[in-house]
Amino acid sequence: MKWLPAWPDWHVVNNLLALPLAQRLELVQTLWDSIAAEQIGPELTESERELIDHRLERFLADGDAGLDADEVLNALEQML
Repeated sequence: MKWLPAWPDWHVVNNLLALPLAQRLELVQTLWDSIAAEQIGPELTESERELIDHRLERFLADGDAGLDADEVLNALEQML
């Protein structure tokens, strides 16, 4: 499997792809943890930010947490 990324260190990437599965999974977990630690999300427009704030206010005022995942899956299975 050969991959040619946009940056010039494609030899490094191909060496990483040659690692055993367990080591690649550990690398992925390490990369994912480093991304999550930065807590950086996409830039939002002012209207997107207002919409999110409005939805959060409605949710907090309503107090209804909705259905959990199992309830949703059970409802979907009954529909089939």
